[in-house]
Amino acid sequence: MSETLIFIIKMRSKRGQVTLFVIIAILIVAAVILAIVLVPKLTKPKPSQTDQMNPETYIADCIKDDLEPMVSLIAKQGGDLKLKNCIFYKTANDFCRAYLCYQTIPYSACVNQEPLLKEKIEQQLKNELTKSNTVSRCITDFSNTAKQKDYSITTCSNPQFNVTLIKGKVTVPINCEITLSKEETKKFSSIVPALNWPLYDFVLVSKEIINQEITNTDFDPVSYMLQNNWIEVEKFRSTSDSGISKIYTLRERSSGKEFVFALKNNYWNPAGIL
Repeated sequence: MSETLIFIIKMRSKRGQVTLFVIIAILIVAAVILAIVLVPKLTKPKPSQTDQMNPETYIADCIKDDLEPMVSLIAKQGGDLKLKNCIFYKTANDFCRAYLCYQTIPYSACVNQEPLLKEKIEQQLKNELTKSNTVSRCITDFSNTAKQKDYSITTCSNPQFNVTLIKGKVTVPINCEITLSKEETKKFSSIVPALNWPLYDFVLVSKEIINQEITNTDFDPVSYMLQNNWIEVEKFRSTSDSGISKIYTLRERSSGKEFVFALKNNYWNPAGIL
């Protein structure tokens, strides 16, 4: 092979290597550029709802922190925060359970003590939220947080609210106009925090139990659960000098949340009495 041919082959080989190095360099530069552009977008954490300054979410979460312990307590005590006529379940250290139906005349059916139980629970929860100043405090907390983030904000001075039990939830509709401004202006005229708690559903079941106790002298939990598989119903009999009391525990299967109440219904016809 001539020296000229060898030289040509070597030159072509070097040119091929140079081309390969150039391609690799271009790919490396492109990869670096893509990393600089894309990685921050991929790794940047999504702003939290608080950072986005959404008053509906912020105020709702704040109110629910106070509301849930109140709802839990009222459910454990049979729908009453201020107990008068109640019975301790199992031990004296346990919660006292309100009598929702109580026998006032011997040998007669018990009398429904709380025919407006839903409305009573709603009013008690509203009173507790008012006493603790929860709604106003949560709105003020949101306003202060927004100002710290350089937002301009106006809120109502005296927010009006109610507590309403609906299927699966305890809601707190609030009438309060909030205007939030920064890069844009947003107005919120009403906020409806909703706590997932089947208090309304428990009230309906307790009414059904009371009605059957009054008309049939007893209630069959097994039969009821076969038709309503979302709930567990337990019945416990407690005997004392004053007679037999029944304590009903209603439990939502999916969450384990409970509502417990008592009734006294020693309804029977003794011998010789017609």
